[in-house]
Amino acid sequence: MASVTDGTRRHLNPKLPQAVRTDVDVTNCQVETRNQAVIQTAQFHTADPEAAARFFANAYLPSWRISGLSKGSTVTHRRCTTDLVTIDDVLIDGQADCEIRTGDEVVVIQPRSGALKVAGDPCAQTEAPLLTADGVPRVLQLNTARFHVVSVEAKLLHQVASNRHAALPQQIQFLDSRPNSPAAAGTWRDALTYVTTSFAAADTVQRPLVIAGATQLLAAAILDCFASTVTTGQHLLNDPAVPKTLQTAVSFIHQHAGSHITINDVAAEVHLTPRAVQYLFRQQLNTTPTEYLRRLRLHRAHQDLLAGDGSETTVTEIAQRWGFAHTGRFAVLYRQTYGESPHTTLKHDSDR
Repeated sequence: MASVTDGTRRHLNPKLPQAVRTDVDVTNCQVETRNQAVIQTAQFHTADPEAAARFFANAYLPSWRISGLSKGSTVTHRRCTTDLVTIDDVLIDGQADCEIRTGDEVVVIQPRSGALKVAGDPCAQTEAPLLTADGVPRVLQLNTARFHVVSVEAKLLHQVASNRHAALPQQIQFLDSRPNSPAAAGTWRDALTYVTTSFAAADTVQRPLVIAGATQLLAAAILDCFASTVTTGQHLLNDPAVPKTLQTAVSFIHQHAGSHITINDVAAEVHLTPRAVQYLFRQQLNTTPTEYLRRLRLHRAHQDLLAGDGSETTVTEIAQRWGFAHTGRFAVLYRQTYGESPHTTLKHDSDR
């Protein structure tokens, strides 16, 4: 039974070198660590409520508070950390309340087994993931619960989003803590299972490209699962720094994305020449109106594929619905953007 070392403190919370203190009673808890070049792992186990409280207070920033843990209950915490993503596998054998707060990162709680409820949340879907960000506190009510805690740096989310959307807000804000749909939640769970399985493989540590791809997949799944200012374009409409003319043009494009519109229609809406509209989009958003519309339509086609049923619809129907007349070209663009074919996306959701 190892004591808690300075190295362990760094691995449990790379952002806080003194995260886990050495005053934990090692007769009642156990900590193991494994150092790797790219992936860092750590494990904590205790049957001591006070040791558990100290651990949770120091393992997360800002501190998490665990209370009401009855005597005889056990806490097991396994952490896997990469540069921009941390995945914790938490098992609390007993009843407890856990107050969580987040820092700059985005955190998703994914229930796995047992009972996990969110105080004040009417959502009855026990398997539904919960997103928390912007420091909004949440209280988890646990009863012999196992769950994953996935922390993703904002930098990674912005990198992934920039590959999909022509215009991005300076800061991505999530608009709902619950998934867009059951299908989106299922896709998120599949991505998390794939990533945790990949990270657990012995040879993954020697394959940095696999790790990078897995973390990007996880970030993309979060963006798909939860509504944000990236997917709605709302950041442009509410940002006072964005010219009113551009807001009107963007709003028009969003309202008529499913119709046949051209740059001439956008120009007429804002009472400018097509050349002036081109300049406005290029100057403010570093894109063109046509490219903005294409990205928006591709995103909406992606949402339809996620929510679609392969027995009732086809990729061709969804592509044509959003103005992509050539299915082959649509498939190439879709794969470049989302990392898989549209047929795979539709089939996965039909299989659930």
